Amino acid sequence: MSTRSRVSTQPLPTHRRSLVCALAMAGLLSAPGLSAAAEDDEVHQLVTPGSTIRLGVGHLSDQTPRLGMYSGMESESPYAVADVDIVRRDNATGVWLRLRGRNLGLDNRDARVEVERQGHWAFGAEYSRTVRIDPLLITTGLGGIGSATQAISAVTPLQTLRLSTKRDRSSLSAAWNLGDGFSVQANYRFEEKAGGRDFGRGTAQFLVEPVDSTTQLFELLANYVGERLQLQAGYLGSLFVSRPAVLDVNTGSDIALAPDNESHQFYVSGGYSLSPATRLSFKLLHGRGTQNEPFFVAPDFAGNLQKSLSARVDTTQASILLTARPLPALTVNTQLRLDDRDDRTPRYQFLAASTGRDGFNTPFSRRTSFARADAYWRTEGGLRLGAGVDWEERTRSVLAIRQASWRERNRETTTRLELRGPLSETLSVGLAALSSDRGGSEYLPANNNVAADYIDPIHFADRRREKLRLNLDWSPTDALSLQLLMDSARDRYDGRPLGPESGRAQVVSLDGSYTLSEVWQLHAWATTDDNRSVQSTLTTATTNVVTAQTWQARLRSTGEALGFGVRGRPGEKWDVGLDVMSARDRNEYRLSVDLPAAARLPDITTYRRSLRLYGSYALQRNLSLRVDLGLERFRSDDWTWTGWAYADGTTVTAQPRERASHLGIALVYRMW
Repeated sequence: MSTRSRVSTQPLPTHRRSLVCALAMAGLLSAPGLSAAAEDDEVHQLVTPGSTIRLGVGHLSDQTPRLGMYSGMESESPYAVADVDIVRRDNATGVWLRLRGRNLGLDNRDARVEVERQGHWAFGAEYSRTVRIDPLLITTGLGGIGSATQAISAVTPLQTLRLSTKRDRSSLSAAWNLGDGFSVQANYRFEEKAGGRDFGRGTAQFLVEPVDSTTQLFELLANYVGERLQLQAGYLGSLFVSRPAVLDVNTGSDIALAPDNESHQFYVSGGYSLSPATRLSFKLLHGRGTQNEPFFVAPDFAGNLQKSLSARVDTTQASILLTARPLPALTVNTQLRLDDRDDRTPRYQFLAASTGRDGFNTPFSRRTSFARADAYWRTEGGLRLGAGVDWEERTRSVLAIRQASWRERNRETTTRLELRGPLSETLSVGLAALSSDRGGSEYLPANNNVAADYIDPIHFADRRREKLRLNLDWSPTDALSLQLLMDSARDRYDGRPLGPESGRAQVVSLDGSYTLSEVWQLHAWATTDDNRSVQSTLTTATTNVVTAQTWQARLRSTGEALGFGVRGRPGEKWDVGLDVMSARDRNEYRLSVDLPAAARLPDITTYRRSLRLYGSYALQRNLSLRVDLGLERFRSDDWTWTGWAYADGTTVTAQPRERASHLGIALVYRMW
């Protein structure tokens, strides 16, 4: 099996729910001698850059594919605790050295080193790795996993595996100050991604997409900073290469995978102070993206001799912002922005025309024009009163063959009123009210079928939106601080018999902190969200389920989460903390239609709870022992993959419950 697939084909071990204590790593750099006077030592620590090294070991008690999807701690095994943060300065030359490393003992890790002489030059290098573990457990007879040649039902007995991908990213950066306000920068990034992802032909055959790609990014910048004028000109280029280009399966036709592509952008941005109270800012960008990889199968339509798609998209962006303060208390802003994505891909016929298609590829262009004007008045008490209006127009290509009703143009106007600032010495407020109205051009009907199309796609639909946001920051005493956020929005859709009808979203969040004493501090938070939408459509008549009928879905997604934490220093050498979190998310479908019970969609509810406890004990002035303990619980009745089986015999399951404990012990060494 190719190492590129990054998958395991061995049966997974049995879950064990036991906490195995980790042993602390022994031995570390000896601490330097203390200064003769305590006061001199404290001053030295304040004015000298500090560095920290953290080394130790930890252990995870169980496999947690969902909880550990991106953490690098998915498997039941010990791991190393390794973090570094080193900062050094040469006082004679003014050269800084910065070295940072995070999670160096895990699969998901990153490190950066930077050398800089302030005001002159800087060089940096960075490396990171991100691993994604697919939480789905797959039992399959597919052969050739990880390669470009795969065979259905070729492995006996069936193999059980989890798929994963790994991304390694390396980058280099450099900057020079040329003097007289001029400077240049250069950045380069190389990213390699490998592994395997769920793939397949519909519900019949399970396949694995072999992931093996590289991405390169190049950036060059030139800057000028003057007293009134600031400019930046730059180039950004990307090259994407993916191998293999084709997936060869022993049954059916070969399947094309992600094609190679590249893009290049040139831009200039800047600002000019017309006066002490008036400033003009702008940005201009032009880019081109191309995809010209040869077809692995030549087109066989008569007269089509194309060897590749020759895809090309030209991007033009332009924006200008004028900020003026005609009065000491009045600020006025005006902004114009254009984003044009012109698809210049040649249009050729690749297939014979039939019902629902004309056989041509379909280039798709779109343009967004945006304008904004607002004004703010600041009172003597510090309150800021504001009002503004936004206008946006989206124009898109008209497709020759349309699967649903189509709209060439949408326009939306939004008005805003704002109030922000202190109401008293202890209370600050932020209040904003927005009202949006979206319409557009006439609908173009679907033309690929005989049935009339009255469905209104949600991003085309006429919509009226009202939104209100409230922020309160209250500090009644030096010890107590509270923050409240309330965000509410309502949508109404008009003009079409089918499609979206209404929507509502609401978020309420409360955060607070309380200082019990110089030793103990408390913090807590709670949030709730409620999102609803109503939409209707028309079913297709079937001979064994239902006749054609209009049905409605009253979709609702709700969530509640709360947390509590405490920090303290119960002794001169002790530092402790505790964090507890609980969250619940629920998705409801609530279909209003005459369907058999087996055809209805059940609700999905997911719970997650966690407890994290840490304690640190100072062994000496710059050396401490830290212990971290964590408990995680996850439960979900998500039915998406429950009992799923492909026609080729492959089964996919998701673990409905996860629970794990992790313990880490490390020595933390600080240097000045």
